[in-house]
Amino acid sequence: MKRWILCSVLLCFCIVNVKAVFNIDNDESCESEEQEKQKVKCPKHYKGYFRAPTATNNMTKMWCLRVVTVNVSVSEAAAQEACNREGSVLSTFACYDEQKHIVRHASKYFRRNNITQGAIWLDGVRIEKCRTLNVTQQIAAPCNDKTKVFDITDPRTDPKYAWTQWYRTAPSWAYWPLRAEEYSTYCDMAVPPYSFEKELSTNYGYVCGRPPVLSFY
Repeated sequence: MKRWILCSVLLCFCIVNVKAVFNIDNDESCESEEQEKQKVKCPKHYKGYFRAPTATNNMTKMWCLRVVTVNVSVSEAAAQEACNREGSVLSTFACYDEQKHIVRHASKYFRRNNITQGAIWLDGVRIEKCRTLNVTQQIAAPCNDKTKVFDITDPRTDPKYAWTQWYRTAPSWAYWPLRAEEYSTYCDMAVPPYSFEKELSTNYGYVCGRPPVLSFY
């Protein structure tokens, strides 16, 4: 099952200097006048971010993110399907700026709609061995290692930064009035709140990600 993310209006981030942009030059296309005019940009409603290309993110130079909020709860399957219809995948953040964009967008929506407890879907799959309510198993390896308990299914996102922002075993921010931790355990289970059998009742959005598209100026 996919992981989900709780959003907060009170956040503390570790700053990563990554410049947010909509358009970047396609520096691999410079062999002709026409190619020099080729640029890449994100589709409408998406925001683009530079990423340092590495083997871990499939040499991705730019990634486009869209935070989608809805007024009814949405399942992971529905979120993934909605992203797929746009040529995207359910995605997550790879740096501070992407993280800030997602949280601010979702938090604004929650406040405007008086939602005191809510979440949005992010990419991440809990490994089969750790899909359990057994606390002993949860605190044992590999379930107690946030870099191993989840698999990121989006091959263009390096989760290294995301791991530093996850609280214990959950990729979450608290959006709860009486929270005691900066990051919470409310989405510690594969399905909120806490039990696999309970219906999804607090997921009000999702994050789609996709590569940019060519634009001719």
